Amino acid sequence: GSYGIEHAGRRRALPNGMSAQLTTAESLQTGETSGGIDFFPDGSSTGGRVLLALDDQSLQVDIEWLTGRIRVSDTQ
Repeated sequence: GSYGIEHAGRRRALPNGMSAQLTTAESLQTGETSGGIDFFPDGSSTGGRVLLALDDQSLQVDIEWLTGRIRVSDTQ
């Protein structure tokens, strides 16, 4: 129910009723219900997907590993 930047010391709560689903590399899973996506100085990343849902709306955020490009799409 929260998100943040690792080692930044501040986490933010998701809005009430919002759910988040993370698909990431197994090595970046930090617990049963937590994990991360790393971004590197050369622009690349570990890649992954975040699905956000609230009420009858949902968005899918895809992160490409090679370029770190982020693509947001409506899943409906």
